[in-house]
Amino acid sequence: MRHLLLVLMIGLSLLFTACQSQNDETPLSTAIPTSVTRVINTVTPIPTVVIVEPTETATITPTFTATVTSTNTLVPTNTVTPTIPTTMPMNTPEPSMTPIASETPIQEAISSLERIDHYWFERPIAQEEGKTHWIDRTYPYGSTQLGAREVHLGVEFVNTRFTPILAVGDGLVLFAGEDSEQQFGPELNYYGNVVVIQHNGASPEGLPVYTLYGHMHDIEVQSGERVSTGDRLGRVGDSGIAIGSHLHFEVRVGSPYDFRATRNPDLWIKPYIRYGTLAGRVYDAENPYNVVLRLRGDDFDRETYTYASEGVNSDAVWDENFALGDVPQGTYELLISNEFGRILFRQQVMIESGKTTFVDVAMNAGG
Repeated sequence: MRHLLLVLMIGLSLLFTACQSQNDETPLSTAIPTSVTRVINTVTPIPTVVIVEPTETATITPTFTATVTSTNTLVPTNTVTPTIPTTMPMNTPEPSMTPIASETPIQEAISSLERIDHYWFERPIAQEEGKTHWIDRTYPYGSTQLGAREVHLGVEFVNTRFTPILAVGDGLVLFAGEDSEQQFGPELNYYGNVVVIQHNGASPEGLPVYTLYGHMHDIEVQSGERVSTGDRLGRVGDSGIAIGSHLHFEVRVGSPYDFRATRNPDLWIKPYIRYGTLAGRVYDAENPYNVVLRLRGDDFDRETYTYASEGVNSDAVWDENFALGDVPQGTYELLISNEFGRILFRQQVMIESGKTTFVDVAMNAGG
């Protein structure tokens, strides 16, 4: 009996100790966090496209080749608004009310042209505070705004209504009025109030050169009137087929009425002082259109695209399929990527004041 009582006392003591130990433990619900916080490094996205480095562990050596050349310029670098080059072609036709036609095939005419700048024109908007005298880069020449719009065969100067529009060079007003009867675009009433100027001088391939000013609010010149550089033509508006007030500006070569006779204004408008232009040709057998080009520097980062279709004309001198103007002089990294953001090519390029730097990139060369 005494033995049984001793065993019972020992058992009760152990039970009390176990209960006390369990009450002293930290509850499981507070020992494990109810949420987990993860720190993720973020990267500022590249405008309009995300460029992703290759994920393969092996080193990828591009088989592409590239040639970078910088041309001699005809534009003085000590002024913002240099004069028209004195070395322009001597066969300078006098403007007439009848467009000049050429019987010589263009390809024969341009076969021996030297790659040299032909920055003839000033800007159609005054270089004054509060005025947008630079080309809009969201819808550049030859682009489609990432497929959102039709191919653009001009450039935009986005300004408020009533901003004065200026002649970019000397010449004769070939047309001034509404395009409701005379067609300049893909259809009538496309540009609304429009002015077309035939300029003094022939293009490098010997053809007449015209500039077109569209979507104007009103017009202050008449057909047959001679104008000088900087003369007022009218004011910015949104007539015709336009979204918001802006000036639509084109350079046409050969015919003023041919909607497909345009050239990239970036290669005709004089750069700002200490600014230059990047142009080039990207040969890509798999995807010849809409290759993304990114020019990146310490204080400059901008994208453009190769021309969206074969219907976009290259310049006779440059034979380019992309151009990017108004780039500050300096050294940059040029990145070329495909439609999925994968970088295919990179190389350093130098932009010089008042000059065009030309890049030839052959994709898929050498297998």
